[in-house]
Amino acid sequence: MDRGSVTASRAATPAPCRPVYAAAQLGSLHDFSAQVVQDVVSDSDGLGQHASVSLASYTRADARSVMSELRAALAQCTSADMRPSPAHPDAGLGFTGAQSRPVSGYGDEVVAFDATQVIVGSGAGPKIPVTVLVVRQDATIATFLSLNPVQPPAIPQDVLDAQLKKLA
Repeated sequence: MDRGSVTASRAATPAPCRPVYAAAQLGSLHDFSAQVVQDVVSDSDGLGQHASVSLASYTRADARSVMSELRAALAQCTSADMRPSPAHPDAGLGFTGAQSRPVSGYGDEVVAFDATQVIVGSGAGPKIPVTVLVVRQDATIATFLSLNPVQPPAIPQDVLDAQLKKLA
């Protein structure tokens, strides 16, 4: 997510769901001081499972806000169709049906959810299940996203463990 994507996420609709939309785009609504985004392929099996991973550095207060805002938004957005603002038509991905998922044991705070990714304006375009895991470790937010059109998406455990070990 570049700084232009942060601006696009801030304009997503409906407004209460902006933190969920931003997390599903591997970001947040807060300005970061540094960010790295990479696609990582699992070594754990021959299926080549992968995850997109974002690491972003914030002030400690902003990192905490990212997590609390995401939790609050998930509680409100289970039936929302989250879309990019018409002011940002090039941001053509939307999300629907965000459902919080219980998870624990990672970092200082963790939030997880499942949703469906849709192509905005495509009519009956593909609907792809996604899973998102957001972990705060001090002032760093690690966001993991996996999508899979043929089976339930899962973030490969070896990818998750390797990345979070580096943050510990």
